[in-house]
Amino acid sequence: MAKPPEPIEEVLPNAAWVVDAEVVEVLKTGTAPPRPKAPAHASDIGVKSASQQVKLKVNNVLKGDPVKEMVVNKPEAGYMLAAGNHGPFLIDETNTILGRYGPDSYSFERLKGALKK
Repeated sequence: MAKPPEPIEEVLPNAAWVVDAEVVEVLKTGTAPPRPKAPAHASDIGVKSASQQVKLKVNNVLKGDPVKEMVVNKPEAGYMLAAGNHGPFLIDETNTILGRYGPDSYSFERLKGALKK
C-alpha cells in the first residue's frame, strides 16, 4: 500500500505558489535512482522515479504572484510527469513541486479550504 500524501497543513506553508496548471512539456529527466533491494514479494513502496524539469501552463493562481507559465522541478518522487498531466500544483520558492504525488496529492476543494484558514 502506498504512503498517503503529506498532511496539507505541513506542505501548504512551504508553497510560494498554488496553481491550477497543466504540464505542456517535459524539459529534462534525471537518472532514475537505484531500486531498493527487497524480497520478491515486496511491493514498490518507497520506489522513487527520476527528477524532472517541466514547463507548466498556469490556468489559475490560488496563491502567489500571477503567472501564465512556469518552469518547475519535480524532485525524485514516487511519480513521473508527462505532457497533459494537470491539476493543483504546490510549488516552493525554488520552483520545486511539493507533495509526494504532485498534482494528485490534494483536491482543489481541500486546497481552497486550507488557504482560507
